[in-house]
Amino acid sequence: MRVIAGSLKGRRLRTPAKDSLEVRPTSDMAREALFDLLQAWPKGAFLDLYGGTGAVAVEAWSRGYAPVTCVERSPGAAGLAAANAEGTGVVLLRRDVRQLKIEAFSDLAVLFADPPYADSPAAWELLKARAAAWLAPGGVLVWETAERDALPGDPGWELVDSRRYGAARFHFLRRAPR
Repeated sequence: MRVIAGSLKGRRLRTPAKDSLEVRPTSDMAREALFDLLQAWPKGAFLDLYGGTGAVAVEAWSRGYAPVTCVERSPGAAGLAAANAEGTGVVLLRRDVRQLKIEAFSDLAVLFADPPYADSPAAWELLKARAAAWLAPGGVLVWETAERDALPGDPGWELVDSRRYGAARFHFLRRAPR
C-alpha cells in the first residue's frame, strides 16, 4: 500500500501480516476512487472511524484535509496506524468507536466509517445520530460496506451516491434537509 496523491504521494504504508484477520485495509484503488469522489465536497476536518492501518487518514492529510483524526481500538492495528501517521498531522485516538460521545467532534467536512462488514448494520444504528451531530453543514458521511450490502434507510440521512470498488461499497450520505 502507498499514499496515492498529495504531499506524501508514493509514501509506503505498513500493512498487516498476510494471514492477519484483524484489519481489512481499504485498497489503493478504492482509496483513489474515494478521494476522487470527495473532490466534489468541501475540504476541512476529516474523521476516520475504524481506522485500521490509518491509510485513509494519512491519505486525507496528504491531500490537505485538516485536522485529521483516526480512531482505532485494536492494539495491533493502532500500532500500524501510528507508524503510518508518523511525521504527519494525523491524530490517532486509541479508543473504541462505540464509546465516543456526541460532543467528541464537530464541524467535520468528511466522516469516513469503515466498520467490520459483519458489524456494519449495528454500527450504523449506534452511530448515525452522532455522525449527524459531528458533521458540518454541507459535510459528507462516507460509510463503507461489503459491495453487496446496502445501508438501511433513515429519514435523517439522504443517500447522495453509492459506488462499488472491488469488494467494497462506499455510500455517500448527507444530513437530510429538515
